[in-house]
Amino acid sequence: MQHLSILSCKLPTGENVYCGVTLEPYTLLKRGDQTVTVDDLPEEGTQDASAVHQLRMRWYRSTVPRGGAVCSVHPDREASMQCMVCLRHRVAQHLSYHCSVDCLKSHWHLHKDYHKQQPNPSIGENGYDGISKGTSTNVDSWVEVGRGKTYTPCTDDVGYVLKFEISVVDRLHPYADHAGRTAVAVTARVRPTPNPPARQLVQMVPMSSQHAAGRFTILSYNLLADLYAKADFASTCPAWCLHWHYRKRNLLRELLAYRADILCLQEVQSDHYTEYWAPELQKVGYIAIYKKKTTEIYTDNKYAIDGCATFFRKDRFQLVKKYEVEFNKAALSLAESFTNLQQKKAALNRLLKDNVALIAVLEAIEPGPSESGSQRTLICVANTHIHANPELNDVKLWQVHTLLKGLEKIAASADIPMLVAGDFNSLPGSPAHTLLVNGKVDPAAVHNIDPLGFLKDQKLSHSLPLLSAYAAM
Repeated sequence: MQHLSILSCKLPTGENVYCGVTLEPYTLLKRGDQTVTVDDLPEEGTQDASAVHQLRMRWYRSTVPRGGAVCSVHPDREASMQCMVCLRHRVAQHLSYHCSVDCLKSHWHLHKDYHKQQPNPSIGENGYDGISKGTSTNVDSWVEVGRGKTYTPCTDDVGYVLKFEISVVDRLHPYADHAGRTAVAVTARVRPTPNPPARQLVQMVPMSSQHAAGRFTILSYNLLADLYAKADFASTCPAWCLHWHYRKRNLLRELLAYRADILCLQEVQSDHYTEYWAPELQKVGYIAIYKKKTTEIYTDNKYAIDGCATFFRKDRFQLVKKYEVEFNKAALSLAESFTNLQQKKAALNRLLKDNVALIAVLEAIEPGPSESGSQRTLICVANTHIHANPELNDVKLWQVHTLLKGLEKIAASADIPMLVAGDFNSLPGSPAHTLLVNGKVDPAAVHNIDPLGFLKDQKLSHSLPLLSAYAAM
């Protein structure tokens, strides 16, 4: 039997840990000459007679609070003042802190509601609650708060540090030497639940019930794949917002709140599609199809890549046919038409960006018994993610042109309404957007964005009657 030991245990949380943001340590183990992860081994207590090694995973909270208070509005900032009215009204202490006078003033319309709440009987007359409780000694003791490979800090954890302890349990040799079979990871102190900024959303007029028959709703949403949610966003987005375990629950909650009949999602990470999106949306009645990019990258100790996923309600539609578009294949085909070797290399270097599109032909499920000989109601839904680089407008235009050529072939085979959704990374009036909504592009505009000259010989027009869904907003 090969010896199993723990090589490392890390908590990828950055500097801060927040209430409500799930923690998932990454633990690397060694069995013989191979490395394995916690996903390869059963947890302690699993009824598996063949499993000699099991993992015991425990989460603990310190009994001694750490550091000073943090702002209740901006938990990534230290508090510099406290609302005395909150103390008189016995408001939970962590809600009374602010990082500045301006912070309190700008959020007073929300903060004053705390003073109207029923006083918490567990809070003393001086307003101090559990955050200030603890032992009078500086020696830590620990209280078990959870078991398993993940843990979501709660309000009781705010102000304290957490400890994750993992041990290898050898069922055949329970009293053997445990050297190398236990690892510990300790967090920073837990901060209060973050307060995401309010978004200004355009309110849509609800569909009238008398005009709802035969109508449906479609939603397009870029999820921001976790493999891209890295340091590039550090200057515009707090680090806690980027944790996948925090984002995934909020994303799912928001998507389901729209109750759309068809969901066109972009930047759906391949492992998250399999492990999260497909099963979670299947639970609420959606059927999924997926097209990922062709080149995976190594991220967070695994290979993954993003792609486009289309979900549709199984009580409204059924899948007739699926088409997958790889713009790289189209780029290779275009390059083959060039006789000049340098031009061919330049075109491939410019166009090989690995973007994809997913096209679904759906049949509407009509309520009630179907009549024999009745005509089927079909729709064609395209979902794509066009290249993002703002300097490569020629690539954007060419990718949109390539997608539209494919849709024209489908339209030629049957009279099917077309819906084109996605993240086009293009502004209104740009060549790519103009081609979509107007059916053609001014040759002068094309010339200005075509440094390699490969667009001048393309027929940049289409006959699909497309209109912008945002034009009336």
